[in-house]
Amino acid sequence: MIRAALIMLMSLVLAACSPDYNWRQVAVGDGAVMAFFPEKPVTQSRTLQFSGHDIEFALTSAKVGDVLFTVAHAPLPAAVRNDEALAQEFARAVMQSLYRNMGATESDPLPALGESFAINGKTPQGDMRLRATVWLSQGALVEGLVMATPDEFPEPQAEQFFQGLEVAR
Repeated sequence: MIRAALIMLMSLVLAACSPDYNWRQVAVGDGAVMAFFPEKPVTQSRTLQFSGHDIEFALTSAKVGDVLFTVAHAPLPAAVRNDEALAQEFARAVMQSLYRNMGATESDPLPALGESFAINGKTPQGDMRLRATVWLSQGALVEGLVMATPDEFPEPQAEQFFQGLEVAR
């Protein structure tokens, strides 16, 4: 019995350390977030409009096979940062967009900020599973996202990714 449990434990450890996952710590958003990515990430950014404000949204992503690991960082303009209700509204809008992009009905109520949630939906590539967490930190919105097909979703690696996210408060 002990031997079987030890073999299972070692199998899980080895799976988390598979050659496909080459974990590395990366600073995102000028150090606003520290994240462990399973591969060398790349960053892309775009400007979003929200309530009359331009918000620079940077996505730092790494892909392993067909699994995407992403940290999004959006520094809030002073007018949004200094208006708690507006910042909360922006965070809700970002969460709602995740549901919309997955073709899924949003949960009611939406998950609390900092709470992990999953969405099963469809994208142009087919059925997808998204696991996400959205935070409001001092002056920024931060998202952690893992997305893959439902049958390929790497739950242990997703958990490792989310545990490795450190958001500056």
